[in-house]
Amino acid sequence: MAGGGTAPPLKFGDVLLLIGVSLLIGTLFIQEWDIPVKMNPEDEPLEGTSQSFSGDVLTISAVTEEESEVRIEIFEDDEKVVDQTLYADRITPAEVSYESKGGKLAWKVWLELSATGEVDVDLDRVYFLNFLPYILGALITTAGVLKKKSEVEDKEDVVLDAIIEDEG
Repeated sequence: MAGGGTAPPLKFGDVLLLIGVSLLIGTLFIQEWDIPVKMNPEDEPLEGTSQSFSGDVLTISAVTEEESEVRIEIFEDDEKVVDQTLYADRITPAEVSYESKGGKLAWKVWLELSATGEVDVDLDRVYFLNFLPYILGALITTAGVLKKKSEVEDKEDVVLDAIIEDEG
C-alpha cells in the first residue's frame, strides 16, 4: 500500500462477485438505456451503422414537435433498401422497420428544414447474443456467492482449542 501499511489479500469469491455484478450492471446500462437523439433544424442528417445477422430488425422512429416530413433511408451492404418520406408530429411518429438479410446496415434520417424532433433507432437481434453478457454475469456472480459461502463454512469448521495455564 502507498502508506506503508498492509492489507489482507482479496479473496477469490470477492473477485468473482465484483466481476459478475459489474458485468450485469454494465450490460444493463449499455444495452437497455436508450436515449432518443434530439435533432434541431440546422443539424445534419442523423447517420449510423451496425453489423447485422439475417433476421435482425432495424426500427427507426421519429417524433417531431410540429407536423413535418421525415425522410428515412436504410442501406444494406451499400445498397439502398428503404427510402421513405413520412409525416410525423407529436402524436404520430414516422416509423420504418426493416428485416436485415445479414450484413452492414447504414441509415440516414432527415427532418424538414424547420422541424425539431427526436429520432430513436433500435436493432432487435434474432439471435440471443444480446443476452450472453447477462448469462455470463449471472454465472460468474453465482460462482462468487458459492465460493464465499464455502469460505465461510471452512472458517466455521475450524475448532480453536486453548489451554489456559495458571502461572502461580
